[in-house]
Amino acid sequence: MQQPEEIELPARRFAGLTTRVEPNNPYVISALWDRVRTDTTVPRITGCVNNGAMVAVYTEYESDYTGAYTMLVGYEVTAEAEVPAGVRVIEVPPQKYAVILAQGKQPQAVIEAWQWVWASSLDRVYTADFDEYLGQEDVRLHVAIR
Repeated sequence: MQQPEEIELPARRFAGLTTRVEPNNPYVISALWDRVRTDTTVPRITGCVNNGAMVAVYTEYESDYTGAYTMLVGYEVTAEAEVPAGVRVIEVPPQKYAVILAQGKQPQAVIEAWQWVWASSLDRVYTADFDEYLGQEDVRLHVAIR
């Protein structure tokens, strides 16, 4: 894995379905993705940015990557976006990120990229991280850092 690029991003807004991920139950992640694929409210979200690229947001960390956190799967949206009932909105403050590109067969490439992050010496802040799904084999991880 190559050294990540560091960037500063302004505040962001995400809308989608959420679940709480406990360290001993990672199966809720695939269940959330399945819910998003079959849900009728998520496609009704308006004001999507980045050509409607799907995102996975990780926030409300209990501690660090070994603790529980909230996961949202949906879209980045504008402030004017219309969000149907049952869809949660998460606001993320301006933040510095390490950006890691996970290319290849999914979800394996994303899993391997996150394993690299967990083993790395990145100075993470555990505010909100997100993955941006740019194509069948291209995912950009944004890991919040100091």
